[in-house]
Amino acid sequence: MTLKTLRKLLLVFGLIFGVTFVSLWQLGVLRGSAAAWSPTALDTPILVEVVGEDFFWRFRFPGPDREFNTIDDASVEKELHLPSGRDVVFLITSADYVYTMTIPDLGLRQIAVPELSFPLNFRGDEERSYVITTDPLCGVRLLHDDDMGKIIVQSESAFDSWYRGIP
Repeated sequence: MTLKTLRKLLLVFGLIFGVTFVSLWQLGVLRGSAAAWSPTALDTPILVEVVGEDFFWRFRFPGPDREFNTIDDASVEKELHLPSGRDVVFLITSADYVYTMTIPDLGLRQIAVPELSFPLNFRGDEERSYVITTDPLCGVRLLHDDDMGKIIVQSESAFDSWYRGIP
């Protein structure tokens, strides 16, 4: 094997190792902190992106970078768990139609419009569940009478356990 061939092999293996290391680092595999991180780790309001689509709600938490649309986000559909006693800011939008996100038990309501985002502040001080409905903007209640989702407020430790189980 010549010196030139050896240099090429070292360069190729070095690049493969470097790309693999950076990829695993970004995924949190080597850091270990991303897996242990939870939105309750910070003493700030918990951010949740809420997207209406096909007449149900999809919920997304930002990861440790606190930014949406990155690889470390955690997403669930229809059922959102939140810790009790914590301020939450929902950033509400839609992927298809105009919806209203309504939490009847709390009298909270916000519109969801494609390509726009509207905030809604939430705080659940008692452990319980809340139904999320929509108010029909087309005027036909029978077409939109199903629940679009549910919020379950639970202890912080139960929330952290649930959050870590999100795929």
